[in-house]
Amino acid sequence: MKIKFTLLVLAILNSISVIAQPTVNIVPFATGFTQGVCDIAHAGDNRLFVAQQLGYISIVDSAGNVSPNYFLNIQNKVTPTVFSPGNEQGLLGLAFSPNYATDGFFYVNYTNKTGQGNSVIARYHVSSNPDSADVASEQILLTIPQPYTNHNGGCLKFGNDGYLYCGLGDGGAAGDPENRAQNTDSLLGKILRIDVSGGAGYSIPPTNPFAVSGGAPEIWAYGIRNPWRFSFDRLTHDLWIADVGQNTYEEIDFQSATSSGGENYGWRCYEGNTPFNTVGCLPVGSYVPPVYVYSHTAANGCSVTGGFVYRGTDYPDLNGYYFYSDYCAGKIYALSSTFTPSIAGTFAGQNFVTFGENADGEIYVASQSNGTVYKMVSTVVSVNEVAFELGNISLYPNPNNGEFTCELNLKNDTKAIIAITDITGRLLSETQIALTTGRNLVPLNISNSSKGVYLIKIQTELGTINKKFEILND
Repeated sequence: MKIKFTLLVLAILNSISVIAQPTVNIVPFATGFTQGVCDIAHAGDNRLFVAQQLGYISIVDSAGNVSPNYFLNIQNKVTPTVFSPGNEQGLLGLAFSPNYATDGFFYVNYTNKTGQGNSVIARYHVSSNPDSADVASEQILLTIPQPYTNHNGGCLKFGNDGYLYCGLGDGGAAGDPENRAQNTDSLLGKILRIDVSGGAGYSIPPTNPFAVSGGAPEIWAYGIRNPWRFSFDRLTHDLWIADVGQNTYEEIDFQSATSSGGENYGWRCYEGNTPFNTVGCLPVGSYVPPVYVYSHTAANGCSVTGGFVYRGTDYPDLNGYYFYSDYCAGKIYALSSTFTPSIAGTFAGQNFVTFGENADGEIYVASQSNGTVYKMVSTVVSVNEVAFELGNISLYPNPNNGEFTCELNLKNDTKAIIAITDITGRLLSETQIALTTGRNLVPLNISNSSKGVYLIKIQTELGTINKKFEILND
């Protein structure tokens, strides 16, 4: 794509810094979750569902009000019976069917009261009351014996292909002593992919990498230590996996939406890119490397908490960034589409344990420190806010066919950067300019453009403003 700018009233400057990385704040949304928030999900409507480790799922309305009655209570099925912040067992994952509005199914991942606490993936159905599940409707799809009490994984997500993806840790202890993550006959240390569309039990997608021969047919990817949280980019459908490390490194793995599965991410042979236990292993280049690794020492961290790629509409400047955290660091981080990291916000004393999206793609994060679910918001001042000192921005016509004018009405002279990105956050053009008090007209010509939605971002010494625009021609 070729982009040409004609700036009628502006001079190009060379002394302005590059566009800043995204910065975020957290705003309390819902409180009172004292039994260990483990997951946040939506059912395609304006509600959030907050799952807690002791087996409770609560409903939160769009205003942040928590229903006094649980949507589901399976406390009698899960272990432990008393919440402890260091315990890795309990109700660990929640996902609603993509067709929930018509089939009423949702899925949970929990550890039961058998042995060390085996992992159970089960299906439930909503009752005639939309705010209450039918607790008697449980269908157990999978039961996976656990040799130890830790590293249970637990994340559940539906992919764009309609299949259910299930994250399972390596079975626990330290260092994967039985080397389960590299054993393709074991379901531990894996991402599974199963077809639950039949309404009873599950089947194996025929394109799973071990569907025909060799290895457990449910396996989609392996060589994983403890995939506590993973997520799909709702726009590109790429898979982001936050894999909790052992003693030194935390890693984030990435799987393109075009993948045919079968990736081996290297644990226990390697922790991040560093040899851990290479007995019987191949060289590091034989495994799929993480797209980002950080050390506990450098980040003052201990356990990565995976999040989501922002695809909401409230904060265009966050679009395309993958947001995640670390349980011990008290920070929210952003990873760009080129896997460049930055600190998006620092929140001392917060132990962020899970992220979630609402139906519109806005991101929420839960802190185990105080049992609060927060909404993640941008610190960039919106063009619609009255207090914004810069003034107003207009794009016309919008939509357009690749030729339009950016009109800026300013209260002060300022230096600025105008950047245009596509909807995935990929930077297409960045121009340093000077703006003057009053009316500035910036004709823009985007030749050979593709049909779709784009973002224009103007960062100045006074603040930042964002605007979406649409190209109609193919």
